[in-house]
Amino acid sequence: MLSEGKQQQEEAVRKKEAELRQTMEIPKEFKASPEKPLGEVMEDMQRQLNLIQGALSHRKNLSDRELVRYASGGLALQGIYKTRDQRCLIEKKEELLCVPKEFVLRGPNQGTRVEMNEFTSSQEESMFTQTVEKLGFSITALAKGGGWGISLEAGMDQSMHSESKKIQQSHSKHSYFCSTKFICIPLASCIFPIDQLQLSNAALQGLKYIEDLLSQSEDPAKLLLLRHRAEAFFQRFGSHANQGPLHLGGIYWWKSISEGFQKEQLAEVKQQAAEALDIYIRGSYRGFGVNIGTDLDVSDSHSKKASQRTTFQNLQTKVQLSVAQTGGPPEANDFLDWKAGLVASNQTWCVIDRGLQLVPVWDIVLSSHRSDFKDPLKVANCLKDSYTVLTELTAKIQEGEELLSIEREARIFLEDVKSWKVFDPEEQLKRLINFMQRLSQKTESYTIWTNICLKDWGLQNFLVNTVNFCKKSSNYGTKFIKSQLRSLLDPHIYTVTNFPQAHSIMQWIFQSEPREDNVHITQFSELIEIFKKTQNDFREIKANSESTELVEEAQRKLTYEVSVSLGCFLKYLRETGKPDTHILLLLIASGAGYHVVHNIFQYLLGHDELDFLLDKMQTAQNKYQELKNICNYRAQAFLVLTGLTATVGIKAVSPEEKTQQLALIKHHMGQSLTKEVVYVLTKPEDHDLENLEKDLRLLIDGNYEAIVSSLPEEEVRKQLQSVFHEKKEHNEPQDNENKKEEVIENGALQDLLERLGLEHYYPRKMSRANIQLIRKTSVYNTQPCSERELPFYFLQKLLMLDYGLRYLIIKHEEYTENQVYSSTSNQEKEAFDPYEDLPEESISPTKPSAATNVKPYVHPMDIQMAILHCADDFARQYILDKLSICQFALPLLIPNPCNAQIEFSLWSLSQIRRSWQQVGKSTKGEKDNYKNHRMCHVSVPIVSFIRVGTGFSASKSQIMNCLLSEHKHDVFFHRHCKGSSRDCLLMGGVVEVAWFCPGGEEQDRFDNCLTFTNLHGDAKEHEKQLAFLQEVSSIIVVLMSTSDDNKENRKTVRDMCQSTKPLIFLLDNKGKVTVNKSGPRVRIGIRNRNEAELIGELTTTIGHLLKLSNTALSLENCAQVARKQGILIDEDQRHCKEAKEKAENLMTLLREMEIRQVKENLLPLQGKLWQRWCEKDRELYHLREKGNRSIEQHKSETETEKQMIRQEQLRKAFPLNALMRSVLEILQNHSETHTKLYFLQWLNVALDNLTAGHLENLNEKKKTLVQKQKQEATNSSSLKDWQKRIEAISRDINDCTLGIKHILREVGQIYEALEETSPMKDTLFLSLPHIAADLMISGVPIELMDGDVSYVPLRWVAAVFDKLSEKLGNKRLFVLSVLGLQSSGKSTLLNALFGLQFTVSAGRCTRGAYMQLLKVEETFTAELGFDFVLVVDTEGLRAPELSNKSQNHDNELATFVIGLGNLTLINIMGENPSEMQDILQIVVQAFLRMKQVKISPSCLFVHQNVGEVTAKEETMEGRSRLEERLDKMAALAAEEEQCSDVTCFSDVIKFDVNTHVYYFAHLWDGNPPMAPPNPRYSHNVQELKSRILVTAQQESRGSIMKISDVKLRVQDLWRALLTENFIFSFRNTEEAMAMSNLETMYNSWTWELRSHVQSLQDELIIQIQNGKIQTLVTHTLEDPVREKYEAIKQELEKCFNDDPDIQKLIQWKGNFENKLNYLKEALITDNARKAEELISFKKKNHEKVDKKKSDYEKELLEKSQNLALSLNGTKLSEEELHEKFNLLWKKWVYDVSSSLPPATDPDIELDSENILLDYFKKEKDMVTILENYSGEKFEINYEKHVKMNKKYWGLPTMKIEPQDIHSINRTTDCIISKVNETVNKICQQKHDYNPTYFHEILRIIDEEVKSAHTQKRYAFTRRYEIDLSLCLFQRASVKFKEMHKAFKRANDPVNYLQSKKDDFFMSFKISYQGATSV
Repeated sequence: MLSEGKQQQEEAVRKKEAELRQTMEIPKEFKASPEKPLGEVMEDMQRQLNLIQGALSHRKNLSDRELVRYASGGLALQGIYKTRDQRCLIEKKEELLCVPKEFVLRGPNQGTRVEMNEFTSSQEESMFTQTVEKLGFSITALAKGGGWGISLEAGMDQSMHSESKKIQQSHSKHSYFCSTKFICIPLASCIFPIDQLQLSNAALQGLKYIEDLLSQSEDPAKLLLLRHRAEAFFQRFGSHANQGPLHLGGIYWWKSISEGFQKEQLAEVKQQAAEALDIYIRGSYRGFGVNIGTDLDVSDSHSKKASQRTTFQNLQTKVQLSVAQTGGPPEANDFLDWKAGLVASNQTWCVIDRGLQLVPVWDIVLSSHRSDFKDPLKVANCLKDSYTVLTELTAKIQEGEELLSIEREARIFLEDVKSWKVFDPEEQLKRLINFMQRLSQKTESYTIWTNICLKDWGLQNFLVNTVNFCKKSSNYGTKFIKSQLRSLLDPHIYTVTNFPQAHSIMQWIFQSEPREDNVHITQFSELIEIFKKTQNDFREIKANSESTELVEEAQRKLTYEVSVSLGCFLKYLRETGKPDTHILLLLIASGAGYHVVHNIFQYLLGHDELDFLLDKMQTAQNKYQELKNICNYRAQAFLVLTGLTATVGIKAVSPEEKTQQLALIKHHMGQSLTKEVVYVLTKPEDHDLENLEKDLRLLIDGNYEAIVSSLPEEEVRKQLQSVFHEKKEHNEPQDNENKKEEVIENGALQDLLERLGLEHYYPRKMSRANIQLIRKTSVYNTQPCSERELPFYFLQKLLMLDYGLRYLIIKHEEYTENQVYSSTSNQEKEAFDPYEDLPEESISPTKPSAATNVKPYVHPMDIQMAILHCADDFARQYILDKLSICQFALPLLIPNPCNAQIEFSLWSLSQIRRSWQQVGKSTKGEKDNYKNHRMCHVSVPIVSFIRVGTGFSASKSQIMNCLLSEHKHDVFFHRHCKGSSRDCLLMGGVVEVAWFCPGGEEQDRFDNCLTFTNLHGDAKEHEKQLAFLQEVSSIIVVLMSTSDDNKENRKTVRDMCQSTKPLIFLLDNKGKVTVNKSGPRVRIGIRNRNEAELIGELTTTIGHLLKLSNTALSLENCAQVARKQGILIDEDQRHCKEAKEKAENLMTLLREMEIRQVKENLLPLQGKLWQRWCEKDRELYHLREKGNRSIEQHKSETETEKQMIRQEQLRKAFPLNALMRSVLEILQNHSETHTKLYFLQWLNVALDNLTAGHLENLNEKKKTLVQKQKQEATNSSSLKDWQKRIEAISRDINDCTLGIKHILREVGQIYEALEETSPMKDTLFLSLPHIAADLMISGVPIELMDGDVSYVPLRWVAAVFDKLSEKLGNKRLFVLSVLGLQSSGKSTLLNALFGLQFTVSAGRCTRGAYMQLLKVEETFTAELGFDFVLVVDTEGLRAPELSNKSQNHDNELATFVIGLGNLTLINIMGENPSEMQDILQIVVQAFLRMKQVKISPSCLFVHQNVGEVTAKEETMEGRSRLEERLDKMAALAAEEEQCSDVTCFSDVIKFDVNTHVYYFAHLWDGNPPMAPPNPRYSHNVQELKSRILVTAQQESRGSIMKISDVKLRVQDLWRALLTENFIFSFRNTEEAMAMSNLETMYNSWTWELRSHVQSLQDELIIQIQNGKIQTLVTHTLEDPVREKYEAIKQELEKCFNDDPDIQKLIQWKGNFENKLNYLKEALITDNARKAEELISFKKKNHEKVDKKKSDYEKELLEKSQNLALSLNGTKLSEEELHEKFNLLWKKWVYDVSSSLPPATDPDIELDSENILLDYFKKEKDMVTILENYSGEKFEINYEKHVKMNKKYWGLPTMKIEPQDIHSINRTTDCIISKVNETVNKICQQKHDYNPTYFHEILRIIDEEVKSAHTQKRYAFTRRYEIDLSLCLFQRASVKFKEMHKAFKRANDPVNYLQSKKDDFFMSFKISYQGATSV
């Protein structure tokens, strides 16, 4: 048996050896000698295989083009001079060709060749070797047939071969024998198509010299010179190029040379030389069973040679053995080393075969270089003729006329073929073959046959019919016909693309025997078996046949077999829906030359290809299935990588082929590719195939994260570089073309600007920042004392919406005295006559007398207009927006005071929004038709007022004011306004615009919105303005006088009458007139008219005429008219226009998708991904989803999930989508801030226009649903349904809300994802916060807290502050924040205080928190103590849409905002602050809990909309009540948080009831929409602003933060807020305290329930162990628990009914009931489980062992008897008997243990952690405390663990005394002692562990702390209980673990069995002794 086993083992080893040999391609004749053990042989083989694999893994390869250029010194591109002299064939030439453009290497056409040759002369051997090296191994076959006239006989130059020179020196002159064997290893091949052959530059230049000579005049010497030139060319470059097939690889030579023997000994020498060579070749396969003692000597730089002198006994002949290499690494030690190096790097390859197809140079000239020569045919003929003369060989031109002639002949023949009918296929095919051969002889190639004949439809049709004829004729002999067809088609057919039946014809040709067309293969194993059989058949033929023809026939057969079987199986896979396996096999097959379209192999398959297919398909299929079972994306990645790299041999797949393979994969796999694979394939680097393959390998390893984390470093860098590093150099003028320095030609204007101090701002140099600058006048509410102060007082009032800004004047004393008091001194002396006639002041403006030299005061409208002329586009827009709120008219047409140009203010007016309510009531009485629009877009009728003439008694502007405002608010400035004078400089020719907006009331003057325009000045003097108004107006109202005799005036009026526009003439010189008013021309007399009557008549007339006119234009329409009339449009300046175009381009992109999908597709980072990240980040602090995981594990998993989310964000962010890329490029590449602001504003407008209609519909839908809910929702289920529908619409509204803030938020998220996931800190990333910082400096609000997720993106905010500090310097900031309920006017208040532009509208406009930067005037910074004010605006609190999460969110937001600000404005609507007081209570308590954040905020209370703002004394009662309530709630919070040093609100938040409470009047003076702001409101704003800045000034210097400090404050405050997990859930402090009390009671109730269940469990365990309970009856366990539960539930109910404090928590009642019920069920379930387990152990396992006892005893008896018999009377010792018994015992123990269910030990550490977290859940930093606990012994820290009471008998806070220390230690010792005693008692019961034991420890600590005798001097802190609990829990955990182990051992059946071991052994021993004694 041993010998048989050894034989099987050796057979297996030999089989393995054969496999290795096949892999290594070791010829059979070189098998191992039998002396060497097979194991060693295999080890050596494996070692060599590893060597090759190692070399492959480190290979560095050249590209295909480089390789063919440099291999063998460029031999492939060199020409051949084909002559009768064979030496010319192998002479080195220069490069005749250059590498074709579309050149690519393919797999080898031939497999490895081994040839052996014998030579009897050194010349013969040398000639052969050199010829093979220069022309290739194909030359040997050609020479045998005499091809090219070559004969491999002596006569060649012996100095050519690299080895021959040295060899010849040692050879005998008398006798010589050489036996050589070489192995050719082709690794790649190619064919140069004739149409791609291109001559090298040098060759082309040489031919041009010949052409130059040809072009010279005829000369007798010319012909001879041409011959010399042509011969020189042929000698230098050759006459022919080699088309191929070219093979690259290497040749390894072995040679044995004998010399000095007698001729009759030649046969013996041959034999012995062959033996020596055989042994030597074996040795080259180092380590494979061969060991010859030979040394190698380096003899040549090209190769290495090994020599061995071998002496034979009967022959004194020395044999010299050597090796040579063509290609491969020269340093290789043996063949295998050489081959490994050859395979590893294509840099070592040589040209080993050049093929047999030669193309003459003249053909190349005609096919590829016609354009390079003037007369290419002449050059070609010259070359051909010269070649014929020089070589005496026939030469023909294949191009030109001769070639055309051959083509014509072919086409004539093909025409004939079309008429052929198949009747004698053999004869017909013979004709075709003869024709093909004739063509090839004429052209010396098969080009015409392939490119013309085989593509001809007629010939194709005949061939198909021939095959069909043969198939039908079953008795007809087809073998010869198949050979004929093969000659015609193979291999030419493989390059023909338009022959669809070619595949089926070739299949039929290669069929070896008749078979059905369809071969059915349905299993992969069947396919492999066919491949193996085909491979074995081919090997056998190749081994046994010397005929090349038979081998080729076998190749054709196997190619056919493989094609058919593969095609059938692939078809089966397609039909059965297995695309993955189908494409995998298809890709592998294509690597072996399989054409995926024609389903045939393009080349004949050989040994290498079959090995590749077999090996690759099996290993790839197995690997793919293995990966697929693990993970789908890993399997698909493997499939793709296989497709990209699979190829025969080691030739790398070209990039072009890889691209084709990728396209094939995508086509076949389609939508089935996983997202991971799709991501890798669609990455921007997918053109980088090396990176693609690297990523695929990572995917295969399951390392997807590495791709998404590492890849962005490359991709993101490219993306960001393209955005940030390609700044366009804009050679732009400054912000506006009009800003160039102008010489002010208007002297009056110059004088005015200098008087107002504005000369440095003209023109358009005043920015919004100049307007918003915080000046000294902001603090001190004073009046201007000089004209130079007027503009900024005007602007200051404008910011505060004080319409008194129009009445700012500075009158010079001289002027006033001159006007009023000029004759006071003489008046007393002179007699006074009141009837004395006085001269009137001239109507025209008069200059002050030269004598007085008094200047008139500056007209108020000149101040406004001067400021506008100085303001840039954004400042203008800002000013007009504020003027519009003040209900003032706005300039529409503004004449330039320095030239005649007029400007239309479209841009400046583009942000004006107005609201109105058109008349109309719904059936429910609610107003309909509410509108709120940008007025530039609204098309409404235009009513224009003009004046023709002067000196009228009536004021046109005053009449318009009466029309527009019931309260006669001065919309238009008129002559009766304060400060009005005739000395107005800048209003002449100005056209102002105002809108009438109805309020939907009955008394509205007009039903619809109207535009009113007012031309200042005499209309005849402003022709352009008049022409414009005539064009755009629906009605023109003309103030005139019929008595005016001015011809120009009359002509102007009559010209107007010529138009069809309705006209109203207000006649200043006429009273009430009675004329027909039904036509379009109406005259109304106005002199001495009753104002109300006149306005009524005018209103009626306008209303009537509007019905006649259908024109309604928007400002945008008017701008079109203005452009046509040559008026400048401010919007048309270049920067503004370009920005608008950019914004419009983006909108084109956005309009292509649904609005609700824009965010998801273009702003994907801020949606669900960001929300999930925030939830995970918060979870790190709250651990609400911890479950049964340790803190460390849960935190680690959460961090990983956060990282994954960030990586997912990056995947969605990059490559940057079109929107983000465009926005970033615009914001980054424009250095001018104005360009960015133009773009942002246009984009905001465009986004608003895009979403407005959609949002309006959604809001209306939501409103309807809310109303229906109130009416129809009757029960909780229907209410939930309604709420779900409302929430769905709210989500839609959120998805459809788009603005600049969302885009900037996306930028922030891109930065956060980059910064968090990328290890590199690249300056490119910092370009993102750089953008935000620039915008913030320019006045754009930047988001501080994301309102949609209520989270602060800390990394982004910190980066923005860093950039701010970098740009501005680390300046000092005063942080002002505002807080208030929704719609309480917070944003409006901030806008009025500082002139900001936070969004203002009814409802919830601001979401989250936004910050804006305001600069302090440099001269004021030292006095104030800071450089900037940072204003933080927040969303409204208690928002109805956030009702389900509002409380927590609001409390958190309020704490954050108040904590961040130096001062917070608490904004309250009305006088009742109850809601805000609740929030402030939580804020105070939160601050008390956030001890680690050192903050000392202040607050101001602002009561808005108080009806009667009375004297301060009368508001003191309200102030006192407020202070009392704030102090009370602060004291409550301090008591709850054990902060005895806090007694009032101001101890936490600085507050002075006398100076920090403000009452504001109503905002509007009347009813909107036409009401102006209340002047009292503006006054209140000024007072508040002064108080804010005074408070800021009084702040201690230490509390004013720098920019870097604000950054740190944000970070610290937000992290502190995140750790807060308790207080924010409550409405106020009272509610929080009530919850604490309820939690305390709940803990006591749960303890009652737990202890009750525990006692029940203890009783149950005792009964089970005593055997009293065999089966558990459920109700016996449940009933007592339920009884206790119901009692506790009654207590809970009573508590909620009776306790008024706890009644506040009624919303939590259900939660507590659910928790209690859950605990009850859990305790019952756990108790039942443990009881069942114990019963099972008792009943099943012990009884099972007892039951088996008889079986064991019977087996013992049997074993002991058998043992006695086997020993034949030999007695065993006690020890030996134990050994025999133990074998049996182990088997029994295994039987018992293996039948047990797997035991799960309780995680006691985790239980203790979870119980502590739950018990102390309201404590801050509980997670950190648990994590940092080191397990040290408990030691009292009196500062941390004890709080001394503040007051005792009226004394201050007490200090700790020795008696206190003694008392504290006694209490602590008592607690520890009681806990130890309890734990020991539990352990003694020998029960199993129960988590209730931990709760018992907590109960002991709680009771002892509460009952401690503190004498009311001190109290134990919560931290004392935490630290003590931690220590005692840890100690108890150790004991509980031991207790569990003891219980487990006691109830383990194996232990029970072990206890019976001695009994069983005794039985065994007795049985054995009994058996031996018999």
